[in-house]
Formats: sequence, structure tokens, C-alpha cells
Amino acid sequence: MKALPRAAFLAAILLMASWSGLELAGTPAAVKAPQITAFSTKPPVYVNDFEIDVVPANPANKPEEDPHKQASRLVELMSTKVVDTLEKAGYTATRMHAGDTRPDSGVGIRGVFAEVDSENHWRRAVIHTATDSGKMQALVAVSNLAKPDQALYEIAHLPGNEPGPGAVVTLSSYVPLTKYDLTKDAKEDAFQQIASRIVKDLTDLLERNPAAIPQ
Repeated sequence: MKALPRAAFLAAILLMASWSGLELAGTPAAVKAPQITAFSTKPPVYVNDFEIDVVPANPANKPEEDPHKQASRLVELMSTKVVDTLEKAGYTATRMHAGDTRPDSGVGIRGVFAEVDSENHWRRAVIHTATDSGKMQALVAVSNLAKPDQALYEIAHLPGNEPGPGAVVTLSSYVPLTKYDLTKDAKEDAFQQIASRIVKDLTDLLERNPAAIPQ
């Protein structure tokens, strides 16, 4: 009969230990205090419209073949898919248009559509007509907006190369660029795949190194 008070005493000790977060030998791991990581909240993300070049429209072309409309479609798909995917992953995402004030904190996503010519030069991608299904790539940079921007590229110093549509460019050696293959008539699913990879890479970065972009 004297064993009952002793059992009650031991039970009380174990209960107190679980409240205080102490781990006793032989007790379940569930009594450990929860681990808190620095990646408890996600930073805001700002998605810039990607750069792309367009040749002047040919008056003989049909309205649906207007290269400006085709270029706008590609830029729109890239921005909206990235923003939507970020929001579904729990981020606060904002689309940034040319001329918008640059935030001074958070994550910046920007990029340029580019293509490689027959001489293996990088050029800003040019949209010609609705039937142009040539290959191009989306070059994507993810950066900490608390730091000054670095240019993604510069106009290459080559004879006759001017900063117009399709100019030859030299990609920055200071900005990590991720390259994604596309075609100039790419559909929504292609942009969705790219957006999913961008968001996954960002989340992986923040989980591995929460201090990379302060909250």
C-alpha cells in the first residue's frame, strides 16, 4: 500500500520535467523544448518584369503577330507565374514594373530574356512575330535588396555593336545567374515550371542560410 504515494511522487516529477522542457533519461523525446530556427518568417519578395527586345512592327503583319504584344505576353507570364508561385509558398510577393521605386530590403528577383547567336555571343532576345519559335533563355538573378544592385550585363565592346534590339551583351561575373531554356512561343506550363524552380531554390537558400537575406 505504501507504493502508491511513491508512484504518485514520481509521476509528479515527470510532469514537472515535461513542463520545464527538461529531458530525463528514459523519457520520450517529445518533452524536449521546441527548436526555433532563424527562418521562422519569410522575407517579402519583389519580382521585376524581365527585359526583352522587340523589333518594330511590320504594317503588313496581322494584329495578333504584333511583336510588342508577343513580348508583353512573355513578360506577363514570367512575372505573374513567379508572383503566384511565391504567394502559394507563403511569401508576400509584389510585382515591380519599370520605373517603380526599388525597395531597400527584402528579396529581389529580376532577369533578362537572352539568346545565343551563331557566333556563340549572348544577345538580348528579340521578338519578331507570333510565328517566331526560336530558342532563348531566361536569365534569373535573386538578390538581397539591402545591398546595391549589380548590373546583370553590359553591352559588349564589339565593332558595330550598339545598345539596340538584340545587342550583344557580356553577362556579369559578379551576379549569379540561373539559366532556363525557353522558346519564343512558350506556353504557360513552361513558365510555371520555371517559377516553381525559382521559388524552390529561394526557399532552399533561406533554409540553409537564414542570414543570407535578413528578415
